[in-house]
Amino acid sequence: MYLAFPMRKLPRRQLSLFACLGFLVTALAAEINPPKPKWKPLFNGRDLSNWDTFLATSSGSAPLVANLNPLGVFSVTNLMGETVIHVSGERYGAITTREQFTNFHFRVQFKWGAARWGGRTTVGRDSGILYCGIGQPNPRTGWLTSIENNIMEKGVGQWWSVNGSIIDCEGDWVTSENELYVPYKREGKGEKNIVWRKGGPRLTATGANGITPPFDVEQVFGNWNTVEVVFWGGNCLHILDGRVNLVTFNPRYKEGNQWHPFTQGKIQLQSEEAEVFYRQVEARRLTELPPEYFDSIVSPAGDDTGFIPLLTGTALKDWKQCGPGKFTVTDGVATGEGGMGLWWYSGKTFTNFVLRGEFLQEQATADSGLFLRFPDPGNDPWDAVKNGQEIEIGDPNPKNPTWRTGSIYPFCASITANTKPLGQWNTYEIVCRGHDYSVRINDQVVAAWTDLTQRTLRGFVGLQNYNDNKTVRHRNLRLKEML
Repeated sequence: MYLAFPMRKLPRRQLSLFACLGFLVTALAAEINPPKPKWKPLFNGRDLSNWDTFLATSSGSAPLVANLNPLGVFSVTNLMGETVIHVSGERYGAITTREQFTNFHFRVQFKWGAARWGGRTTVGRDSGILYCGIGQPNPRTGWLTSIENNIMEKGVGQWWSVNGSIIDCEGDWVTSENELYVPYKREGKGEKNIVWRKGGPRLTATGANGITPPFDVEQVFGNWNTVEVVFWGGNCLHILDGRVNLVTFNPRYKEGNQWHPFTQGKIQLQSEEAEVFYRQVEARRLTELPPEYFDSIVSPAGDDTGFIPLLTGTALKDWKQCGPGKFTVTDGVATGEGGMGLWWYSGKTFTNFVLRGEFLQEQATADSGLFLRFPDPGNDPWDAVKNGQEIEIGDPNPKNPTWRTGSIYPFCASITANTKPLGQWNTYEIVCRGHDYSVRINDQVVAAWTDLTQRTLRGFVGLQNYNDNKTVRHRNLRLKEML
């Protein structure tokens, strides 16, 4: 449930209504602050009854049949008094969750066994976590089309293409000069890989490439390691023993001639010619990206290539005013006055996109907002409030955290406004992908939230003018559509 209008933007004579509607406020609070997701065990400690097993066929061509495991590649065993999952590694394959996961945090502990098989007896032991797995398993491997967090000696955290998937990252191509400092050493001369480097050039890894971490903190052989995956809003974070060691984004797969983003799917634990043990397998649903990872994610769009300017040239003819007040545009700067009104771009509706721009507040708490994905409002500016999403521009230190600049009002409070002093321009970037929203102000992520009500997926964008006798100016508004 949600309130149809923001409380802070009502005239005072109407505020008394809310004295009689405490139950609505309570309901809204429950929606804004849902219970924190709890960790859910995925291994029951007895058997693999909530998993399916897929093993590669000897021919590599016949369709796979679930749960044929004649070699006992996957089993549950007692290891030093503890019940764990045992992967012999004798044949390629995977155990696969029956449950699908959308935004999630997954973690598991692994320890290597001694046995190695086939072509991997002289190279690093290998297994892996495959996530967002979709479609049917490949008969040659037993693996779903998915994103990989590799578990391999000297390469825990790597990404490798599975069934033709591709992904973006920041980093450098591994060359003979920097290879000395990369823990993972190529297994063949034909490998052309990327080493992850935060802030490096933006690169796309394809089926011919891997992406490897720049450091190795794996425990020595015989000890347990904890590996984690954080997947939220198209961002992929790989974590080894508490340290983020790889960040990628925009994972996608091809179906026919069309590329599609990975958004959800199953989780697999691989068998890849090395013996390995797994324990403490668990996951939790993410209703927002945990703030401790805000600094790890990067913009999915990079530079301004492909962005459409919305406040200059021919785009200006498609703006309409809805409700009281108005906007005036001078030299590309749009200034609102009066209201509460909505100035909206009617040229096109948008689904998944990155919106960038700048705003300037001339007085403390000068109020405005950015509206996203709302339907044609007609003559009612409140349609954007009731049926879209609002990114707040206003008070950097309000009494109510969800009124803070950068908040996704009224559902998700920004962790900080991160605004500059009055009279200076602030940059922002808003990413809308599925029901996931992130807000970055002056190059810092301040909010990252999932709309569990699934209010809207496609609509218009607009700016708010507000009758507080204060001035907010906007410029350089531009948008880029994404998969």
